[in-house]
Amino acid sequence: EENGSSGQVWEVDPALPSNSQRNFPTVLGGTGGNYESFAYDARDRFNPTFYVTNDSSSGSMVRFTPDPAVVQQAEQTGDYSNMLTTGGTLEWLMLHPVSGSAGDASGTFSWTTSRTAADSNSNRFYRNSEGIDIRDGMLYFVTKRSKHLYILDLDALTYTKTSTVSGAFDGQPDQIKRILDQNPESEMLYFCEEASSDNGIHARDYEGNFYTIIDSDTLNSETTGLAFSPDNKHMYISYQSDGLIFDIVREDGYPFGSMRLDIKYHAD
Repeated sequence: EENGSSGQVWEVDPALPSNSQRNFPTVLGGTGGNYESFAYDARDRFNPTFYVTNDSSSGSMVRFTPDPAVVQQAEQTGDYSNMLTTGGTLEWLMLHPVSGSAGDASGTFSWTTSRTAADSNSNRFYRNSEGIDIRDGMLYFVTKRSKHLYILDLDALTYTKTSTVSGAFDGQPDQIKRILDQNPESEMLYFCEEASSDNGIHARDYEGNFYTIIDSDTLNSETTGLAFSPDNKHMYISYQSDGLIFDIVREDGYPFGSMRLDIKYHAD
């Protein structure tokens, strides 16, 4: 929930009608924030972690680790409804650039229980974090003001940072979604976009090349709600202020993560 410093993180059950949803938030939001996007790492089902970005100039990323007893009960019963609404551990992201400079392209990171310290760290090194995704122990998130993509290795506790400014991708990066393919060369990381005159959808391949998937010259509101069908053959996006949702498929019938797309490439 993006609501200044008082936003919270809510959970909705798509199988229930609106009048049957819980009327209280999860514990992920703590004392509040300008929360943007959510992701989780459940490689170890008995020790899952959940992450939320905070779109603020001093808004550190949240990591929530549920209480082990709650996780064990959920795994035994198949009822996960209390996973994010009962006690656990809240921590916030601290980046440690290799030479202590905001311009560094790599470094290490840690998690702290001091939100004040992490918010100060965010103000120095990763302001206004937005889209987030996790695959195979790698956490990806973008910052819209500085237009950077951060890739965190959750096991090695190291990170790298690259620019998202390339060709037509001149707006601010918003939500992201990664598509995995059996061939690593076909993997693509997709970005939504805001604050541009022609917001669209862009992608980055494993070599760091950027591509423009959609580049609208008539719709100016930010793109959001990026999602893919289970077979990755349908891409769903919305233009927020225009109130439009699109279902996009490739003319050649391939999934979006399979083979190179025949789309416009932009060099730095």
